[in-house]
Amino acid sequence: MRHTVIDIGTNTILMLIADYDTSSKQITTVLDYQEIPRLGKGVDSNKNILPDSIDTACQILNEYKKTSINYGSEQITVTATSFIRDSANKNDFINTVNKKTKLNVEVLSGEDEARWSFWGGAHSLIKMYKKKPSVLIDIGGGSTEITSTHHLPSRIDKGILYKHPVITNSLNIGSVRVKERYLSSQPPGKEKYKLAEEFIKNEIDSLKLEVKNGILIGVAGSITTLALLKMRIRVFERNMIEGLDLELESIENILSELSLMNLDAINSIGDYMKGRSDIILSGILILKTFMNKFGFKKIKVSTQGLRYGIFLREVIQN
Repeated sequence: MRHTVIDIGTNTILMLIADYDTSSKQITTVLDYQEIPRLGKGVDSNKNILPDSIDTACQILNEYKKTSINYGSEQITVTATSFIRDSANKNDFINTVNKKTKLNVEVLSGEDEARWSFWGGAHSLIKMYKKKPSVLIDIGGGSTEITSTHHLPSRIDKGILYKHPVITNSLNIGSVRVKERYLSSQPPGKEKYKLAEEFIKNEIDSLKLEVKNGILIGVAGSITTLALLKMRIRVFERNMIEGLDLELESIENILSELSLMNLDAINSIGDYMKGRSDIILSGILILKTFMNKFGFKKIKVSTQGLRYGIFLREVIQN
C-alpha cells in the first residue's frame, strides 16, 4: 500500500510518500521532502500561531496534497506537534487548514510524538540491535522527545507497536524555542550562551532515564545536520549519514566552532543550512547537554523519525 504522512513541526513541514510490503514488513521510500517555513515563530512568547503562518501552511499542504495524488498515494495522514500543542489558537489553525485543504490535522500529545518518533527511528535498526536497551532523542523546534526501552523487539507488528514497553518523555526545549529565548544573535556571546545552557540543563535535569548503557539513536534536523557537518559535505546525502556514529568529542568540537561563527559563515557551510543556520547551535547544545548528563559517548544517526513512525502506525493498524 502507498501512503503519505505529513509532519507539521515548529520549523519544518515534512512529507513522506512510501510503500509498505506486508509480507517482508519493509518500507520503501518513494519521496521524502521538506519545506522549512518555521510556522512556530513567536509561539513561545505570544502563544498564538501568526496569520501568515496559517496561510503558509495551507499553501504548502495543498502542494503536498497535489504531489501525493500525482504519486498515487491511497491515503494522507497529517500530524502536528509542539508549537500547535502550545498555541492558544490551535483550533483556528486546524479549522482553517481543513477548510482550505480538506485535510484533517491530528495534534499529537508529547507522549505520542515520543512513541512514534521512537518507532520511526528504531524500526530499521531492529535486526541489528534486537534485545538491546535503546534510547532515542528527537530534537524538534519546540520540544525534545526522549523515548527508551529496556530491549528492542525482534520484529514489528501491530501488537509490538502498541504493547512493547517504551518509556516516553517530552521536554519543552527545542532549537527554535531556545534560539528565540536566548540565542537570537549569532555568535551569541558568552553570557547568552551560558543562559541557554543553564535553561537546557535545568529541563534535562528533571528527566529520569531508566535505561542505562543503551544504544543512543538520534533523529530530526539538528542531528542529521550535525552528521553532515562531521562529514564536511555541502549537500544533503542520506546514504552518507544514515547509521553514522557521532562521538561526543566530535559534537563538542563542532559546537565550539559554530558558537564563534556569524550567520553568513554558517550559511556558507552547505545548502542544508537554509532555514537551520540560526537554530543549529541550539539543537546541538541540547544534544551535547543530554549526552553529558546521561554519560553517552556516541549517538547513531537515523534519517527516519516521526513521519516513519506514523507511517508504520497507519499501514500496520489498517
